[in-house]
Amino acid sequence: MLNYTLYDNYFTEDDPNDRLARPVEVTRRTREELIEAITGPGSILKPTETEAVINNYWDTIAEYVRQGEAYSDDYVSVRFDISGTFTDDEDRFDPNRHALIVNVRLKDSVTDAAQDVSLRKVDSDQIVPQIDRVYDWGSTTINETLTPGDVLEITGSHLKLNGTLEEEGVYFVSQSDDSEAKAEQVRTNEPKTLTLRIPGSLAAGSWRIEVRNTAYNSDTLRSGLFTTELTVE
Repeated sequence: MLNYTLYDNYFTEDDPNDRLARPVEVTRRTREELIEAITGPGSILKPTETEAVINNYWDTIAEYVRQGEAYSDDYVSVRFDISGTFTDDEDRFDPNRHALIVNVRLKDSVTDAAQDVSLRKVDSDQIVPQIDRVYDWGSTTINETLTPGDVLEITGSHLKLNGTLEEEGVYFVSQSDDSEAKAEQVRTNEPKTLTLRIPGSLAAGSWRIEVRNTAYNSDTLRSGLFTTELTVE
């Protein structure tokens, strides 16, 4: 299942009501998950052997590219292109004016799988920040401790702070009273990763993290609260 949402189309002016679609909440598989799927129950393949074959496959293609050779199989096509203009028939390739481009294209055996994808429309206002993991650099712990004044790394989805509203930010909410503190220094601000400095004023006790932000081109505040309580010692 692939979720998608609609948003304003700023590229056309003839119809003010038309919209564009964008996939959201897309699951991104990793190499580890790929190998696990290949070597799962019933398979005669071993994880280490499978990883070695995958590495060898792409390393060999990369070596073809280094030799100026294209490549094609049932799944992928690797070809060359050259950008830039040449002054006349005597002109030669100049790295300052030209560039060699490697084009990698998936074959129909892969892209045709998109015909089997089930699509589901979701309301963008229903999508909220999702915190999956909190890493505290000061204590080198995951989902356990907060070290005031040190660095915290938050990973998840829909985390990016767009700065549309003043209320946007990462908040530390006390579980013993009504106090909360906002992180004033955010270094990495991406949809799946936030890196920030923990407020030095956090008192000892239990705290929860809440990300408050807006969706792209929206002025509606949304929030996502991490369910795990974190401890300041």
